[in-house]
Amino acid sequence: MHSPAADAPCPEQAFSVTALKWHTCAWLMLPVLVFMAGWMHWYAALPLMFLMAAGLAPGRRKEPPERGSLPAFPLFTRSSFLVLAAFIALMALSGWGEWVNQHPDHIVRNACLRELVASPWPVVFPDGDVLIYNTGFWLLPALAGKMAGLGAARAFVVLWGAWGLFLAWLWLCVFSGRRSLPLALLMVMFGSLLNVQCWLGLDLFRLHYFGTAEQIMCSANASIPVMLFFIFLASGRMPLHWIPLLFASTAFYSPLAALVGLPLAACQWFRQWKDGRASRRILFHPSFPAAVLLGACFLLYYGAVNAPSSHTGIRPFYTHPGDFLLMGTSFLVYALFCWRDFRRNPLFICTLATGLILPFFYVNGDVNDLLCKGSVPAMACLLAFLASTWMRHPRLRMWIWLLLAFGLAPRFNIPYYCCSSAALQASLAPSASCSRPSSFACREWRLLTYAPQALRQDEWGSTMHHPGHRWYPYYSGTPQPWLRFIYRF
Repeated sequence: MHSPAADAPCPEQAFSVTALKWHTCAWLMLPVLVFMAGWMHWYAALPLMFLMAAGLAPGRRKEPPERGSLPAFPLFTRSSFLVLAAFIALMALSGWGEWVNQHPDHIVRNACLRELVASPWPVVFPDGDVLIYNTGFWLLPALAGKMAGLGAARAFVVLWGAWGLFLAWLWLCVFSGRRSLPLALLMVMFGSLLNVQCWLGLDLFRLHYFGTAEQIMCSANASIPVMLFFIFLASGRMPLHWIPLLFASTAFYSPLAALVGLPLAACQWFRQWKDGRASRRILFHPSFPAAVLLGACFLLYYGAVNAPSSHTGIRPFYTHPGDFLLMGTSFLVYALFCWRDFRRNPLFICTLATGLILPFFYVNGDVNDLLCKGSVPAMACLLAFLASTWMRHPRLRMWIWLLLAFGLAPRFNIPYYCCSSAALQASLAPSASCSRPSSFACREWRLLTYAPQALRQDEWGSTMHHPGHRWYPYYSGTPQPWLRFIYRF
C-alpha cells in the first residue's frame, strides 16, 4: 500500500529496505568494532574484523527472491520526524541523559558512561581491576564525549537510543506491509498487564515479563539492540548469512538475552535456509566462524568479572496457581490475537514455547534476571506478530488497544519518575492523617503522579550520579594472565 500523497517523498528521499538492512547492521555492529579496537590487541582484532567483513559481504550468487514486493519506506517525511522526535522525548523522559529523575538502575548506567568518557580504554580502576560490563550501548556516545565533553555524550546516548527505536519501528512497518504511525505507539505500549496483576495482589517481581516502556526506562542499553535484532529477524528480511554474526553481536549487549534468543535465531535461520533452498555450502560461509569467534571473545570477556556467582536452576512456580494467570496476562493473551495468522509460522511457535518455558528457569533467584533480560527476544518477536495482526484485522484493533492500555501500570510508567518538581511533589503528597486513599481511583492516580523516591533516590539526593559510590566491584574483573593475550588489560 502507498503512503498518503501528502506525505509522499521525492524519489531521491526514498529509504529502501536494502538501505534499512545495512543501516540496521551498522547500528548493531559499529559498537562491536569500537570495542574490538579499544579493548583487543591489534593482532587479535584485525583478523576477526576481516572475517566479519567477509561474513557480511554479499555473496557471489544472488539471494533467492523474497516473497512479496519490498516496499520503499520514506525516511525524510513529516511522520518520520514526528516518530523520531517522540522516541527522543521517550528516551529523555526515561532518565537517559540525566535530565529527569531516574530509576535506581541508572546508578550503574551513569557511572559507566562517565568512566568511558573520562578514562583510557580499556578502563582500569585504581585498585587494578578492569571494567567488565556490557558497554556496547555507550561506546559511540563515549567517543563523542571524548571529543566534545560529557554533555555531548549524554545527549548522544538519547539520540543513539532513539535511532535504534526508530529502526525497530521501520522494521515493524516492513513486516506489517505499511508505514503506520500507530505502530510506534503500539511498540511503546506493548507489555505485560501489570495493572491487572497489581489489582489482584499478585507478585510482580519474581515472575515478570518486562514491556517495552519498562525496558527503555530501566535498561535501554541492553533491550533496544536486542529488540531491534529480533524484530528484524521476525520480519524475514535478514539475509541468511547475517543471522549468525548479528546474533553473536547481541551477546555483547545482553548475554542473558542472547542465551534465551538462541533457539529463536536458530529457528529462523533454519526456516530461511529451507525456504530459500540454499546450498549446504552456506554452512562454510565466513559468517559462521566469525560468529563463533566473536561469541567466544564476549564469553571470555564477561567470564572475567569478579561479581559473586549467580544462582541458577530450574524451579516450579513460586507460590500459588495465580502465578499461571500472571504468566498468561504477561505473554499468552497477546499470542491469541496472532494465532489465526501465524499458527503455521515456525518462529511464532518457537516464540510461544520459549516465552512459556522461560519462567521455569531462573538466574539470581527471586530477582530473576533471566526472565527480565531473556524475555526481550520473545517479547520482540511477539510484538512483530502482533503489529502485523493489527494491520491485517482492523476489527481487532480496539481490543488490542484495550489490552495495551491495561499494560501501562503506573508503578513502572515513565511519569512515575518525571515528576521532578519539588513544589509539585509537595502538593501531591498525602497528608499525615491520610495513610491510605479512600478510593481505588484516588490510589491509582497517586501512584501515577506522586513518586516520593524521586525526591530522595538511593539516599543520595535528586541525582543518580555518585562519584563516591562503589558500584564497580560488581562490574569489574581481574582477568587471568593468558586472557591478556587477547585483551589489552
